[in-house]
Amino acid sequence: MNTKIVVLIILAFLAGLVFIGTGIYFLSASFLEKLNASSAADEVSRRKNTFRAKGSGMTAISLGALTIVWGLMLLSFPQIAAVLGLVYMFFLIGAFAVITLVFK
Repeated sequence: MNTKIVVLIILAFLAGLVFIGTGIYFLSASFLEKLNASSAADEVSRRKNTFRAKGSGMTAISLGALTIVWGLMLLSFPQIAAVLGLVYMFFLIGAFAVITLVFK
């Protein structure tokens, strides 16, 4: 196995864990309280903040799981690492598009 592939696998697992940790933080009550404290105190803003926090948290957790699965696929099929990387990039673009729509 190539050294570059090994580094990609290690970084994929680390990045996946970081994404999952970030998603758990976005779903926490303390993050929602901080988000509500920095915005208007009306009910509409609170509902939007709750939706944004849940959307961001779920997207980050999904992205973390996808990144870990990508690392496992790189471990299993190192010969097609370039194709797997391209597919992963399309999923990343989709995830960031979802986050952009949630915060609009």
